[in-house]
Amino acid sequence: MINKVTIKHLTKLFDHLTHYNKMAPFPVYDTDYVKDVENRIKEMKEKKENYDELPVVACKYCKSLHIVTDDVENDICFRCGSVNELQNFENIHEYNKFVNGKDTK
Repeated sequence: MINKVTIKHLTKLFDHLTHYNKMAPFPVYDTDYVKDVENRIKEMKEKKENYDELPVVACKYCKSLHIVTDDVENDICFRCGSVNELQNFENIHEYNKFVNGKDTK
């Protein structure tokens, strides 16, 4: 199945976002952003494009894929808050090798 790894990461992110939004008295994460992640997962499952082979960017410090671009083109990590501190990877498999220290193909 193509897109297996990328969809797995997005699903894990979506679960994290919805869990903490449900646990807090007010949503911790922007509800529009959570809905966008959910829609992106649905869209990726329907398409035939192989997203697993596209380049990936992660936070340089916490290695999170939870990166959002603001109105003035700054890349912000939602996990640790760093700004414009990204590390580029060739694809999701290279990212997984870096984070886990093993091959995940």
